[in-house]
Amino acid sequence: MYRIGEAAQRVGVSPSALRLWERQGLVRPQRTRSRYRVYDDADVDHLRQVRRLREVDRLNAAGIRRLLRDPAAAGPHGDRGLDGRLLRRLRVDRGLSLREASERAGLSVSFVSALERGVSGASVATLQRLTAAYGTTMLELFGGARDASANRRLVRANERQVLRMGAAEVRIEQLAHGARQLEPHLFVLAPGASSDGAYAHDGEEFLYLLSGAVTVWIGSEETYVLDRAGDALTFPSTLPHRWRNDASGESRLLWINTPPTF
Repeated sequence: MYRIGEAAQRVGVSPSALRLWERQGLVRPQRTRSRYRVYDDADVDHLRQVRRLREVDRLNAAGIRRLLRDPAAAGPHGDRGLDGRLLRRLRVDRGLSLREASERAGLSVSFVSALERGVSGASVATLQRLTAAYGTTMLELFGGARDASANRRLVRANERQVLRMGAAEVRIEQLAHGARQLEPHLFVLAPGASSDGAYAHDGEEFLYLLSGAVTVWIGSEETYVLDRAGDALTFPSTLPHRWRNDASGESRLLWINTPPTF
């Protein structure tokens, strides 16, 4: 649990901004017996969404409240958001309690519960932790199980399956159906978007910058800045890695994982 100053620092705003958002009905923090405001991990993630909607999408308080009530409005028709009901079914099917799932993923019980209830979004790093905990893939977490039997070789630009996180801060477009040895995606990152933590998994990764500027940290000593269209980076997925869009506008990346472990 975080006091208002700690929560504000994690979100990147002032404590007075959190008080204003509370008055506007954008957040409802818990209170201690002494009436101090306290925020958990789910609250912090929710506040980051509010900040993104204010600063990037330029929405007013009424627009943010409407969008948070209807997350499907965050992206174009056909986009998939994280389905909390699917997360709960995956956990239950594996015979895991909320506490067991949270311990496996290294997340708080309240945060996993908030994800399942659909009242909080999740970062790429968070979903990778759940992927490992449930023995599944990112695509399946978004409700789009890989159909290897379909063998659709051609994917039209207007037929891509789109996964989005938060308030469309990160958009992932699937570039192949039924591929067995690789997993190609188009990452579209809003200004300041990040993985919000490091993650690792099996395989190798290839990144090709189409536009913008992205910084990638690999392990504890390697830092790479991709800031020219055509810059490329390859590394083992088993090394903890994190990333951030450092461009003033949108960044776009061709991102390939092999084998399909994302």
